[in-house]
Amino acid sequence: MDRVVQPWAWKDDYFDFIHIRYLFGAIKDWNALVKEAYRCCAPGGWVQSAEADVRFRSDDGSTELEPIFKTYQKLFEEGSRIIGNPFFVHELQQKAFEQASFTDIKTMDYKFPVGGWPKDPKLAAIGQFVQTTLENDLEGYTLMMWQDVCKWPEDEYQVALMSLRKAIRNPKVHSYMTVRYVYSRK
Repeated sequence: MDRVVQPWAWKDDYFDFIHIRYLFGAIKDWNALVKEAYRCCAPGGWVQSAEADVRFRSDDGSTELEPIFKTYQKLFEEGSRIIGNPFFVHELQQKAFEQASFTDIKTMDYKFPVGGWPKDPKLAAIGQFVQTTLENDLEGYTLMMWQDVCKWPEDEYQVALMSLRKAIRNPKVHSYMTVRYVYSRK
């Protein structure tokens, strides 16, 4: 689908499961998107939305050791204002489901550690994977936003990337990102 907030080509009650994922920053009107999902979902079917939050968080305050995390967040806050599409959509997900007339809406939040700092071996492995993914994909996440949207100084971009990679690798930082799942049955 090219324009998910436009009327969908499918008839009413067509799908028994609709999964919406990682569209943060791409959708202006979350209410319109979920309303179309509701229309196209068959009675008894499910609609699920899974969206990440780009903020680096920590329960122990250790993200404060790395100011670049605030710069990263500011990049997406400013870019969001400029393009008019929200990047921080966790609250919008729930409201969009309510607006679309879903009932018995469930919300689940997950923390994904960044790095191998968790004591639990499974979470440490997940954290290593998330860290590697972030380190390898930072340009893909940030280049357009930095240069084209926010028009921040290009000469500072590579320095910011190096600082962010260093911060992600810092073993004293116990950071994580969150993903929210919102789902309901029609």
